Amino acid sequence: MLEVALAVSVLAAVVVVGILISVGNERQRQALEQLRDDLRNWALGDLEIKREKAAREIQIIDPLAWFRDVARKATGTAWEMRAIAKVLENPEAIVVTSDNGSYLMFSPVKPDRVRKLLRSSSSKTQTGPLPSEMRQAIRGRSRMQTYELSALNAGIFFDVEADRVWRMLTDRALKTNQLWLYEFRAG
Repeated sequence: MLEVALAVSVLAAVVVVGILISVGNERQRQALEQLRDDLRNWALGDLEIKREKAAREIQIIDPLAWFRDVARKATGTAWEMRAIAKVLENPEAIVVTSDNGSYLMFSPVKPDRVRKLLRSSSSKTQTGPLPSEMRQAIRGRSRMQTYELSALNAGIFFDVEADRVWRMLTDRALKTNQLWLYEFRAG
């Protein structure tokens, strides 16, 4: 009988110690999770302060050079851009000519809408929804490559720089933090 009581009390003690360890581990996990969240929030706040300070110092002198640089970062291709050919209002876009005869279009308009505009403009000769400048720019160019430009692939200050370039060329704010690069290849 004494042995049974002793075995039950040892078993109860092991269970109680196990429960205490589990409770302690859960408290420690919660404390570490809170510490991780606090550290993450501090790091994001610190990065935002540094980013705001650096953003005030950003100066863009040559928009064409900026377009060349972000296109190279996003695509891995060194583009030779000649000139800004046109600033379009509908759809919003900046068309740049390339040395190889291609046209590059930088636009906040998403690819599905541009493809829809291209399809509808090819079926209508002169009265399509695309402006005549854009139809002329893409005439004879059947292939279109699309690239997304954002802070993820075109530089940490992409959104600030893109807005400044957009304002320089269009006198309007860029209402998004990404652009799309459309390449209309020659031939």
